[in-house]
Order: sequence, then C-alpha cells, then structure tokens
Amino acid sequence: MDPRKVNELRAFVKMCKQDPSVLHTEEMRFLREWVERMGGNIPPATQKAKSEENTKEEKPDSKKVEEDLKAAEPSSEESDLETDNEGVTEPDTDTPQEMGDENAEITEEMMDQQSCCVLYNMHPWAGCP
Repeated sequence: MDPRKVNELRAFVKMCKQDPSVLHTEEMRFLREWVERMGGNIPPATQKAKSEENTKEEKPDSKKVEEDLKAAEPSSEESDLETDNEGVTEPDTDTPQEMGDENAEITEEMMDQQSCCVLYNMHPWAGCP
C-alpha cells in the first residue's frame, strides 16, 4: 500500500477520534454504513453535526482534513527502512598525523635506506644495514 495513503488514513482516523461529528456528514454516509455493518458503533451526532448535515456545509471539515493530512505527512522523503551496514568501514575520526617536509630533496642514501627497510619488512632475516 502507498505509504502516503496510509498516512492520510491515519490522519483521518485521528481527526475522527477528536471530532466524531465528521462521520455524520452526507459525504461520509458510506463509511458510517460500512462501520455499522461490520459491527462498529458511531457516536451520535451532535447538534453542530446535524445542522451541518442539513445545510451541507462541509467545507470547514475538508479544510480540517487537509490540515491534518499535512501535519501527518513525513517531513522528509527519507525511507523508514533500516540500512544494513555490515562490512562497511567506519570513517576515520583520528586527528591528522604530521607528515614529512614536502619540500625536502630525496637523496640516494634515503632511497637505499627505504629499500632496505621495505626488504626487511618482507624478509626480516635479511637484516637492515
């Protein structure tokens, strides 16, 4: 079912709980009859509802329904689905580490030492001079 339609229905039911006279309008006759056929009870109409039904003033109720629907709609288009983050690497929150001098010139001796260290890490028995 369309989630927006469910939210509209939820808002309408909430409005009916707050003001059951809404159900006594001619427009809602089909709903009253269905609820009663299903064994439900509709509270009796108030004087206000009876006079509205007679004069067929349904515009205030329509505006109220629209306001309730707007209030019931989600404020964002985000989904209610849970996201499975299994296997997802969390972002690094450590403070940045100091790096070397980017303007330094690399010498042959520095490259030889680095190569030796890499070789030592791959083969510790090789030794590093």
